[in-house]
Amino acid sequence: MNWPALRWDQVATLSSTVLRQADAKARDEFGIEPLQLMEIAGWQIARFVEAFMDGVGDKRVLVVAGSGNNGGDALVAARFLHQRGAAVRAAIVAAKDPGSLVARHTATIARLGIRVSEAPAGIDPSVDVIVDGLFGTGIRPPLREPAPRIIAAMNATGRPIVSIDVPSGMDADTAIGAEDAVRAMATVTLAAPKPGLTRAPNPGRVFVADIGMPATLFSAEQPAVEAIYRAGDLVELVKS
Repeated sequence: MNWPALRWDQVATLSSTVLRQADAKARDEFGIEPLQLMEIAGWQIARFVEAFMDGVGDKRVLVVAGSGNNGGDALVAARFLHQRGAAVRAAIVAAKDPGSLVARHTATIARLGIRVSEAPAGIDPSVDVIVDGLFGTGIRPPLREPAPRIIAAMNATGRPIVSIDVPSGMDADTAIGAEDAVRAMATVTLAAPKPGLTRAPNPGRVFVADIGMPATLFSAEQPAVEAIYRAGDLVELVKS
């Protein structure tokens, strides 16, 4: 599938700090709750994977989900991929808070009949594609166990990996840790591009997904973010 494309020099990158502030403002100023953004993010990931894999009705999909919001995005994607006929499994890092969004999404997919197991034991090399939702923009290397073992298990499968936001294990702002992070075939970054993606060797093809964050939340970068959204709701970033 051909997606709309923009060059990296046509867009602005936004730091994880700016994006966390935008998340808070989305809730406080517009009443947009994290659950709403997570639903759209998961839907965007699922539709990307479906197109990227030329359909998922006959595909085996493994979703790897951490205990934070990135994991929640991945579990929402698991639900949508399941509805599209994929044979979905989830390997998770169990959430410590049973009331968290990721814990609630874990319960939902289990009720749908999606098999859930602990990572890294549940990382099956026989799948056709892996959705990487282990870590998002909040991670700062070095990583603690079991994270390195989970990342190594994903990379060792040799299967195509689609990462959510950034390849798990690397710093989204600086790309520190990229050499030990997930090696993605494609990265779907949410709301806006992250600086680390411009210099890391492992994101693969990079796409920006509109998840419904008002562009007015990005202050001086509003025009550049609006340019991405007007190009399409899923836009590939390419080098000039």
